[in-house]
Amino acid sequence: MSVVVWYLAGTGGAVAWCVVVLVRRDRGRSTENVDGLLVEQQATARARGMRAEVGAFRGHLGKGGGSGSGSGRH
Repeated sequence: MSVVVWYLAGTGGAVAWCVVVLVRRDRGRSTENVDGLLVEQQATARARGMRAEVGAFRGHLGKGGGSGSGSGRH
């Protein structure tokens, strides 16, 4: 019977330790999450702008009739 009590006490202690670690780990991260979200939004905006610039550049090359994708290859 004492083995069962020791087992339950050990398991309860391990669970309590895990809860304490997880609760302490989540403290103070709300600012980091907001900052991370802002950084991600800025990176997305930069990537969107870069894709628009590349698309405009490719469109400009295609209109010149030079070595674009429609340069006479059949």
